[in-house]
Amino acid sequence: MKLKLLFIILSALCLFISSRKSYSQPKSNTYIKNIINGRLWEPTVNATDKKQFLLEKRNLKGSLLYDGVQFNNIKFTYDLSKNIVVTGVNTVDNDNKVIIVNPYFLEGFSVDNSPNKLEFLRGGLIHKGLDSLAYYQTIKLKNLTYIVKRKINKIFTPNLSAQFKYIHYNNLYLIKESELISIRDKKDILNLYPNQKKEMKRFIRSKNLKIRPKTPMDIVQLLHEFDL
Repeated sequence: MKLKLLFIILSALCLFISSRKSYSQPKSNTYIKNIINGRLWEPTVNATDKKQFLLEKRNLKGSLLYDGVQFNNIKFTYDLSKNIVVTGVNTVDNDNKVIIVNPYFLEGFSVDNSPNKLEFLRGGLIHKGLDSLAYYQTIKLKNLTYIVKRKINKIFTPNLSAQFKYIHYNNLYLIKESELISIRDKKDILNLYPNQKKEMKRFIRSKNLKIRPKTPMDIVQLLHEFDL
């Protein structure tokens, strides 16, 4: 009898601890599977300079695709250096929190407050050859998909006024007929289309395009022109 009573007490205690733990997470007051079940974000001191964020902005505005549900008009930040998305939420206690959107459920996001709408998807949803948990910018054309893996690395410098700086670098890919093709420079794209090489070279010169990882979006103008 005592053992049974002890078992009941221990079970109740475990249930109480579990419920307290789940309740301590920011909860949605509008939708049970909202974007707000991630852990709290702890900004670093250097986050104030915004260099580590996409477009160097703390407040992007757009939509998040979370566990199959799209949430629009969301303000968020994409930390390129850590490959995480951060957003502010209101809890059921009406507290304001800043959390990391749970990466296991965040399938993609789009940015509206930029010169062009930017769309990102998790690699596993695009192609099996990509990192399944990383986010890739996607540009879908008629016959292919152009992909940019935006990256930023922090390097230390001997400059006493700044202990480190950020270096942007990107991986470029095309998906054509289900094949993932790496693009390093303009030679790679020209070799894919030998029959259009002369016309493409002429267009690249006339528009002064620099197709390389440092300037990844230059290729988009070329692809739109020739509808490859």
